[in-house]
Amino acid sequence: MLKVTDISKTFFKGTTNEKKALSHLSLTLNDGDFCTVIGSNGAGKSTLLNSIAGAYIPDSGTIEINGHDVTKVSEYKRAKYIGRVFQDPLKGTAAGMQVEENLIIASRRGESRRLRWAFSSGDHEKFRDMVARLGLGLEDRLSTRIGLLSGGQRQALTLLMATLKKPDILLLDEPTAALDPKTAGKVLKITDEIVHEQHLTTLMITHNMRDALKYGNRLIMMNSGTIIADYSPEEKQKLTIDDLLKKFEETSGAMSDRVLLG
Repeated sequence: MLKVTDISKTFFKGTTNEKKALSHLSLTLNDGDFCTVIGSNGAGKSTLLNSIAGAYIPDSGTIEINGHDVTKVSEYKRAKYIGRVFQDPLKGTAAGMQVEENLIIASRRGESRRLRWAFSSGDHEKFRDMVARLGLGLEDRLSTRIGLLSGGQRQALTLLMATLKKPDILLLDEPTAALDPKTAGKVLKITDEIVHEQHLTTLMITHNMRDALKYGNRLIMMNSGTIIADYSPEEKQKLTIDDLLKKFEETSGAMSDRVLLG
């Protein structure tokens, strides 16, 4: 369960560049909720995810994960609760290390650091089976360095790594924005399968309104650092893209081209 209560965040306070990114925002996700987040550029979507992940500490308010107050907990300590997939496929993996080595590190998330890690043939077979389900032909390339893979392959592996040890919260920050449509569709399909199989509590930012409607059981719309709409599973099933456009225009008067074309 994720509980965000009345958080605010302002960057460059007291300067001409002052920017209020979040304003008294509250959000609760129950166990297993898959919530998509939409809104124009600058709406505060990524700041919300970064605040949950610990990259930003809010100026006020609290963040709880499964009853633990993590508001002031550092990002690396908070990582034991959180799995994250970034927009950039180059993030989330170690390019100079092999596929298998990246998976080993991910499997030890939240554990104390050691000088070396144990690796068995059982691990090899387990990782091979996991990678095979991606359908990208990587099960025979476990010794390949991550940096030699395509963006789509890296992003799918990042998703696998983020969920290898079931996280309390899975954060997806526009995970397919840098991928071509065909690869993006494949990655989202795999994401949806893993989220449902593991009953993961998930928050996914997207600029593609079709994806926002297709995936997940909840949908929130943000503008100017606040949530302007929070649709329940029942409400979301009846929504159309036209409904979303109308709602945003009622609140802000306009929507960015990037969202309109999503």
